[in-house]
Amino acid sequence: MGTFRRYRTALSRHHRSRGFGIHSPHAFKFVRWVLRERLPYYSYPAIESIHKAVASMSGSRWRRKADISLSNAKMLFRVTNYANPSAMLQVGAGSGLASSCMLAVNSRSTITLCDPQPTAHPAAQRVLEPWGNRITCRDNIAAAIMHYRKNQENAGGNPFVLIDHLPSGTDSNALLAYLNEILAGTAVVVMRNLNNDSVLNDLWLQCKHAMPMGQTFNNEKIAILIASPKLQREDFFLWL
Repeated sequence: MGTFRRYRTALSRHHRSRGFGIHSPHAFKFVRWVLRERLPYYSYPAIESIHKAVASMSGSRWRRKADISLSNAKMLFRVTNYANPSAMLQVGAGSGLASSCMLAVNSRSTITLCDPQPTAHPAAQRVLEPWGNRITCRDNIAAAIMHYRKNQENAGGNPFVLIDHLPSGTDSNALLAYLNEILAGTAVVVMRNLNNDSVLNDLWLQCKHAMPMGQTFNNEKIAILIASPKLQREDFFLWL
């Protein structure tokens, strides 16, 4: 999304982000009590500690790349807490902070992580190590989806997917097919870095248009898709 357009739409996004003009009870609660919640959560001190460690270990390349911010890390924790999934799929490892935020919600939850180089970030190995066997890594999306299907079937609950970024060589068509499958039912999908990756942005737009029921929330940097046959199809453009 261009800088000019972001400034042009800032007022309307800020207004909607406070809940004004949102008539859906679910969307109003999600915006006010999940996306915009300001009260502290029990895992915030740990998230802040990991974020500080990641910042100190990141080289100049990774600082320029701008890994997940502290505010977005806390928001990801809240979104995961809202869905409370037993099994999660994450595409793109990053620093490991995003994985830590999701795993902090439920002590028995697991992540299937798709990334051919999950420890490429200078901080990733140290950040991911404490989670032990709760994270299973696969180097391609087909293998990750296959593993996640089995894991989620055993764990129960609805699919929860985070796409942090698309690692080199990711089959976006296979990923799109899986996302459209789960978004036809009940699922939560979070996509980050839409403004930095045109392929990922296209993936978001295709999922948004194909999702039959449910709600989306986005600022064209981050998108959250909540698919549910119980929700009317609505899209909300917010300041996140």
